[in-house]
Amino acid sequence: MSLGNHFRVFVCVVFMGVLVGYVYNTKKDVTDNEYIDAVKQGYLANFTDVTVRDAFNYAFTEPYWRYYEAKTGQHVVELSGETSHAGEVGHAVLQFVVNEDATEFTLFAMKFNDSVLDMEQRWTLVVTVYETWQLKQLAYH
Repeated sequence: MSLGNHFRVFVCVVFMGVLVGYVYNTKKDVTDNEYIDAVKQGYLANFTDVTVRDAFNYAFTEPYWRYYEAKTGQHVVELSGETSHAGEVGHAVLQFVVNEDATEFTLFAMKFNDSVLDMEQRWTLVVTVYETWQLKQLAYH
């Protein structure tokens, strides 16, 4: 191999290393921050027996948490994963809006299999999640 080929290989390896480092750091910033922690460690109204993280980890297959700042400036934590709702297994996406101090949050929107759920359907899914958690707790005791 000539010196020119060695240099090209070196440049390609360095470029790939920089690219992988950038992608890893970008992903880490989106999936690990104080807003996600606030939701995971928090509680939904009427469900103060278990944290959001524990309840949804039982009911969702491979839950995926991510954070983004909406165009409106709101801090949004999104949870997605496979779960069941109304007798159907599918993909759910929940969005929580977190206040600036990361001390309070609200369940803002929810989709199931690409259909936006209304308020009643949202709470039906949430109740199912917490019932799943309770049933699994009973099974362990």
